[in-house]
Amino acid sequence: MLAKQLKELEEKLIAKEKSILAAQSRGDLAAVAAALADGFHEIGKSAKFYSKADVMNALKDTTEIADYSLENFRLLRVNASCAILTYISTVRGRSQSEEEATRAYRSSTWIEQDGAWRMIFHQGTPIAIGPTV
Repeated sequence: MLAKQLKELEEKLIAKEKSILAAQSRGDLAAVAAALADGFHEIGKSAKFYSKADVMNALKDTTEIADYSLENFRLLRVNASCAILTYISTVRGRSQSEEEATRAYRSSTWIEQDGAWRMIFHQGTPIAIGPTV
């Protein structure tokens, strides 16, 4: 039974991660904000610490997402109301008329509050794209 519950939670959180990117790609910042807990924080690729308000403001001026993929998901259940989801993302988009692609290891901490799962923390670590020397 426990394995089934873990698999169901993993599928639910993967769907929530995908829905955040889908909302961002269509410019639905209200949906992004609704998926983030009030105390949300993120460590960005610049190693800066961002609050929920900082992230929401940055999303207004961010790259237009053209395509994305998420893979290699792993779920770590911390307790009944907290889980960590890790994965690799590849995002392709356009920033000021330039095509760009980013690949990163991502880690999201999810908490269950009032019957809903929301992201409380996120960090992405860039991965080089293309051949390495």
